[in-house]
Amino acid sequence: MPRYHFKLVDSRRVSDYGLHELIDDTIAQIEAIKLARSLRAERPELSGQNYSISVTTEDGIGICVIPLDDI
Repeated sequence: MPRYHFKLVDSRRVSDYGLHELIDDTIAQIEAIKLARSLRAERPELSGQNYSISVTTEDGIGICVIPLDDI
């Protein structure tokens, strides 16, 4: 099963949200949206700060970037 890195990023910082085994890229994108929504609800101070959830494969290939302010 493919493994995906999830990270909270802005122009200066990166917070690692772990390596997750998921079925495919579509499921990884759905999980990124869920994580972005959850972070926005739990940490409202992140809104308006240009934070995004970045998802890459284990090999470093970009899958998606989900801006917290756009969901």
